[in-house]
Amino acid sequence: MNEQSLALTLPLTDTRVISRIDRAIADNLDALKKTYGRDHEIARDFIIFISTSLKTDIFGFTRFTMSDFIKVVGRDRRELSSKHSYLTDKSAEIIEYKGHQFISVFDYVLHLLQSRNLIFSKAYSYLNQGRTVEMEGIQIIKQLKITTDTKNGNSKVYDIRLSEDFLNGFISRYYTFEVTGYPKVGKGKGGDGRKTLYLMLSKAMHQNISDRVKYSWYSVDFLCKICDVHFSEPAERKRLITKYLNNLIEKGGLKIAYEFVIKHGSDDKHIRGFWIKVDFMPEGVVQLRETKADHHFHSILSADLKTEFSNLYGKRVLNFNEDESDPFQRWVTNPRADWAIKRSVFMNCYLLAYKKHISIWDADLKMSNTSIKAHSILN
Repeated sequence: MNEQSLALTLPLTDTRVISRIDRAIADNLDALKKTYGRDHEIARDFIIFISTSLKTDIFGFTRFTMSDFIKVVGRDRRELSSKHSYLTDKSAEIIEYKGHQFISVFDYVLHLLQSRNLIFSKAYSYLNQGRTVEMEGIQIIKQLKITTDTKNGNSKVYDIRLSEDFLNGFISRYYTFEVTGYPKVGKGKGGDGRKTLYLMLSKAMHQNISDRVKYSWYSVDFLCKICDVHFSEPAERKRLITKYLNNLIEKGGLKIAYEFVIKHGSDDKHIRGFWIKVDFMPEGVVQLRETKADHHFHSILSADLKTEFSNLYGKRVLNFNEDESDPFQRWVTNPRADWAIKRSVFMNCYLLAYKKHISIWDADLKMSNTSIKAHSILN
């Protein structure tokens, strides 16, 4: 990553890193395939990548390279850099947006995530200030720009702005999951299926924490559907799911145990035959628990900065050097604009959330790890 880029990549070592995923998306993972077709697996990886980056880049304005993406999700660079299959049709016109041609697989998937909302398989409802809100889909990328860094081997630099709905999902409606295991389970044949299974079981673990439930039961057929596995013989389905679950435990570090059980007395083709009883182990439950202070801090910081911006500027147009099509986001990511005021908000929110004071020096250091420090190059 070049020196101007935001250092958002989390170290994928044995240190466990808790990330978040919007519940509306996690409950509709099957909708990714319906919306983005053959590109749905890379689209899913991008959602995981960008959700993870929001832990330190909480304003939805992110700069990254393909290398940053690969480090978090474990995808193959050659696959991402290759020409997208839509161009195998010689009559197909190259998609172009603001001077950039979307030729590679990675670039094209980002274009899809900007131009096509994720449409849910089932509507997602949630409470917002006592009012029920129903979502039928969600926009992911609101704005995108791709530039070439000539000082760093002509590598591409991606600048994106996320949609407000996506950011709200990160702050107010989410499941937690442990992100360092995600790329590890994706290595080798069947990796994308194991990634989806990893997310599904992480989501179930989060739900069980909330419901104080230790076990969940799944049919082998259901888990095969999750993993996009198609075998006609029950023994083959059982063998593969066993292999996948062992991979999640051994490679991904998922804290579960499981055993096969048999469901009797049902004619429903979806639940006949082998069932799997999954035990979400206590250490796994502890591992996925995010502190209330973290949740509180993210929530109040975003809200208080918006209030401060409104108090300062109201509806006046700001005159910075870069484009101001979204004044608040440009303000909050501009280190030249009201830094002392933003630092004061940051320090106050830190005190409210964590019940301890933070020095000006520490506040500046922590703020420099968020997109407050980044310069926008979006047009």
